[in-house]
Amino acid sequence: MTGRAPILGLTGLVLVAFGLIEHWMTFVPGSGWLRFGWFALLHIAAGAVALVWYFTSGSGSLADFVRRRSTRYGTNAAVYTALFVAVVAMANVIAYRYNARFDLSEAKVNSLSEQSREVLASLDGDVEILAFVGPKDTVFVKQVADIYSNESDRVRFRIVDAQIDPELAQRELITQLPSLKIKMDDRSATVNKIDEETITNGIHKVSTTDQKTVYFIEGHGEGAIDDKTGPAGLGLLADALKNQNYVVESLFLAEAERVPDDAGVVIATAAPKAYFETEVAALRSYLAGGGSLLLLLEPGESPELVDFAETLGVDAGNDVILDQQVRLFQGVTLGMEPVISTYGDHPAVEPLESRTVLSVARSVLPASPQPDGIVATVLASTAETSWAESDVARVFDHGEAELGPEDIAGPVPVAVAVEGLVSALGGEDEAAFKAAVFGDKSFLANQRLAQLFNDAMGLAIVGWLAGEEERISIGPRVLRASRIYLGESEARTVFYLSVLVLPELILLIGIAVWWRRSAL
Repeated sequence: MTGRAPILGLTGLVLVAFGLIEHWMTFVPGSGWLRFGWFALLHIAAGAVALVWYFTSGSGSLADFVRRRSTRYGTNAAVYTALFVAVVAMANVIAYRYNARFDLSEAKVNSLSEQSREVLASLDGDVEILAFVGPKDTVFVKQVADIYSNESDRVRFRIVDAQIDPELAQRELITQLPSLKIKMDDRSATVNKIDEETITNGIHKVSTTDQKTVYFIEGHGEGAIDDKTGPAGLGLLADALKNQNYVVESLFLAEAERVPDDAGVVIATAAPKAYFETEVAALRSYLAGGGSLLLLLEPGESPELVDFAETLGVDAGNDVILDQQVRLFQGVTLGMEPVISTYGDHPAVEPLESRTVLSVARSVLPASPQPDGIVATVLASTAETSWAESDVARVFDHGEAELGPEDIAGPVPVAVAVEGLVSALGGEDEAAFKAAVFGDKSFLANQRLAQLFNDAMGLAIVGWLAGEEERISIGPRVLRASRIYLGESEARTVFYLSVLVLPELILLIGIAVWWRRSAL
């Protein structure tokens, strides 16, 4: 037993020391210093048993142990180790206070592009970014926040758990996760992608004072932009556009005679009352001057707008789209709420990845042949289970329908983007105009806007009409190395293995080797 005594004493000291180190490094302020974890308690208890065993084994008193030459050597080694740890800790404190980042990756994937740096350098005010994310995106958003905050002290991120703070999410008009609310002064914008191009464009958008104005045509029974509660109102859409830093106004075109010069986008909606010829002529004149128009049609309403769409190279069918729906206790039935399942290859719908839903829609297709100087492209189509029923009276009067040879089988186009030269509409220069024509108006009304991703569709279309040429394009950078994101449990495991368990085992093995050699 006496021969084992030295190793018992040293082992006891090592166990107690690592138990105290673990408690110190994992201590949570406010939890109380006497609350030890299982690792610290196990090590301190085992170390105490070893020390008690050492001092009761007849190997001498504590004073004898201290006076031994081996104890002095061990003490010197411990002092040197403590000094080394202190130096490392001080270096970490200095590095934390005087932070510097170096991106050594070949493609510079851990730093911002030159375009982003220029945007941040031009900021003349503080930008606050509220990041509404779920648990799986939190770690990534923190890393993105560190990169932006390190580049500019004018950008501040705040990560918000929408489940913990739903009132804030509702107040900021957040309808999906993840979402970033970017704010500067009284301007704001909401984005739904967490990448450098999207965030930088959002910052650029709120940092500029050049706001586009969106006009809603009124006076024909359309939903009002100040109606936020009625099912047919457009108040929620107006709020969403304001949230994207647009100025939103209503326009009674019959009195105005012409579209105002500051119009960035005009939205004309099918309505119970017909548009005057002068109003349609004003819309045509607006496009001939290089304007941008969103035209929302509806089965059986505003034939004058249907005729106007034909002059833009768009054919709106005299039909209603039906789609299969699965209802509880009823099985598969036919309904007039077709789901948009595919999007066209066009910048207006490029950011969209999720489905949207329409209600009582008509087909909308590019005309064949296209008018000279005009190009029409399908933006969205319904599912293969749908079709455009041409016998509209039978559907509404008797609730009956069947796919016939005169009908359009799914997928049915329901939205078309138009781009053309103003000369095709009687304009005099080489400018271009834009238009988007939908076969449904209700998907952007209050009752439908929050369903699926209708709001994202509306904002994406208005954004394209307002001019995506102002967006900052940041090319993709190729990753040549993989990155792993550790959860809380994985990070704790790595900490214990690398900081505590492995160094402790190495030290204990060294003590055992020393003791065995000294005993020979």
